[in-house]
Amino acid sequence: MSIKKNYGFNLFNALLNIAFPIISFPYAARILSPEGIGKTMFIFSFAQYFALIAAFGIPIYGVKVVAAARDKNALNKVSSELISLSGIITLTVLAIYLLCVSFIPRFQPDLTAYWVAGVLVAFSVLNVDWFFGGIEKFKWIAFRALAVKSLSLVLLFVLVQNGDDTFGYLIFLLFLYVGNYLVNFFLLTKKVTIRWTLKGVKVHFMPLLMIFSMTLATTIYTTLDTVLLGFLSNETQVGLYTAAVKLAKVSIPIMTSLGVVVIPRAMHMMHHQDLTGQLKLYQKSFAFITFLAIPISLGIYATGEEAILLFSGQAFSPAEAGVKVLALLPLLIGVGHFVAFQILIPFDKNKGMLVATLAGMLVFAALSFMLIPNYGSTGMAWANLCTELVVTFCYFLFVPAGIWKHLPWKELPKALIIALFFLPIHWGIQTMNLSVGTTFGLSVLLCGTFYLAAQHYFFKNPMTHELLAHLQNKWKNG
Repeated sequence: MSIKKNYGFNLFNALLNIAFPIISFPYAARILSPEGIGKTMFIFSFAQYFALIAAFGIPIYGVKVVAAARDKNALNKVSSELISLSGIITLTVLAIYLLCVSFIPRFQPDLTAYWVAGVLVAFSVLNVDWFFGGIEKFKWIAFRALAVKSLSLVLLFVLVQNGDDTFGYLIFLLFLYVGNYLVNFFLLTKKVTIRWTLKGVKVHFMPLLMIFSMTLATTIYTTLDTVLLGFLSNETQVGLYTAAVKLAKVSIPIMTSLGVVVIPRAMHMMHHQDLTGQLKLYQKSFAFITFLAIPISLGIYATGEEAILLFSGQAFSPAEAGVKVLALLPLLIGVGHFVAFQILIPFDKNKGMLVATLAGMLVFAALSFMLIPNYGSTGMAWANLCTELVVTFCYFLFVPAGIWKHLPWKELPKALIIALFFLPIHWGIQTMNLSVGTTFGLSVLLCGTFYLAAQHYFFKNPMTHELLAHLQNKWKNG
């Protein structure tokens, strides 16, 4: 399947990941309040952290080795080895998780909920998205996600109907992940034969250990942030931070969706020493990310006040400050994901990724303990932003010079110059004293139209030309 079709299905999945929280979180937030959301997210995030440890870097490493093993026997072998190793690690991590929640006093009031959340850890061994990414079956991933998310929405509306239904919200969150895992594994058994084996796992252990070290450091500031905020502050601040992060990151799937498609293709090009094709791939990816991420970041910053009211409700209005702080995340995470997963991993620069994430971990830990006690969720937002900035900067230090100098850097100032006009456009709309929804919708419409028009007519951006040509072709062909 072509990279355009693969990206089309992965983009569909990304858009689904954007639409889903826009539907689900506003519903839950208005019923459960910041404290209820915060309580549930603290429990879920604690279990999620252990699940990420149990993954041991396999979701990243698996894509790479599966992409390199194209015949059936090789796929059977590598899949069996990775799943067997994952099973051993998962059992060990699950035991540690259950011991923690059973004996640490902080968890005793909600012990049943923590035990149930352990399902996420136990079933993490069935998370085999890496296999379908490696064989480039993005169509399967997209339609599986649609089915599971549709069922989970029904579950949400049934289980969460009043302010006391925090346990129902936890079940909903767990089903989102565990449902995917079960469908994934069922489909995997239709493609390969899985046998329990310990032979050959040693060859995977050291590369996995390097990626795991990087992943562990990364999860400290991408997953443990909610847990740390709960320990250093309170559940209400966790709820406010959750609302801010979900809004700031709602567009991230679009920023990262291309990378999932490009990794197998970049590995294939490296294997065939097609460095020219690989460089063109990187240039298009970087131009695409900057074209989208910069206006999205400026747009989130400009409309933060209206967005948080529409997305979460009046009770979450204190989260506006956090939203504005985190508005740069689409750009930082988009570019960081591009460098890490499209360049550093194919070039075996895992040590560089480890250095970057360790630097980020240190910055995150220092700023969290400094800022959270006095500034709560806003302090955590600043710690998160600074960490992503440091990590992305460090990633670039390990990019090969031959790639660095050929990236289309001139697209950055072009997009930024146009996007800065969003601020006066939004301010002008605010002076009209319209409703919150109208102000937000009109701002998005006018800013988006202005951005595309300026890119097309002033900077002659080839992306807008391709988009316009595609729409014209669709129109002519009915």
